[in-house]
Amino acid sequence: MPLTLYPLDTIRTHNTKENPAEKIGQLWQNNFAKLPQNEPYYGVYLNYESDFTGYYDVAVAQESKHEGSFSTIEIEDLTWYEIFPTTCELVVQTWQRIWNKEKQGLLKRAYKVDFEKYYPNGKVDIYISICPHC
Repeated sequence: MPLTLYPLDTIRTHNTKENPAEKIGQLWQNNFAKLPQNEPYYGVYLNYESDFTGYYDVAVAQESKHEGSFSTIEIEDLTWYEIFPTTCELVVQTWQRIWNKEKQGLLKRAYKVDFEKYYPNGKVDIYISICPHC
């Protein structure tokens, strides 16, 4: 089932040449009040230059079209995603677990579109695009 998201704002960052935590934190701070409180919202990672060592875009997005929507993020097939359930408080630790799993060769990331889905109850699912098995 395809998923269409409507970004509120997007930044471009780099894990080693910039301070992505600061930039991403500011992105969330600037847009959090605009997000619907009774439906899921998203942190989306896309337009990867290469992998986690290159530039990439980060967007704050929602499922419903909002005033000023100028673009969409289309996720065609959720079949090729590995899902990591977590909570708002443990998102950073969950990303560390994902990176460790990748370093160990246990996760082959596709670096297409990855996203965090935040639910109103505090639950979060992190969707990581994976390479199809040959």
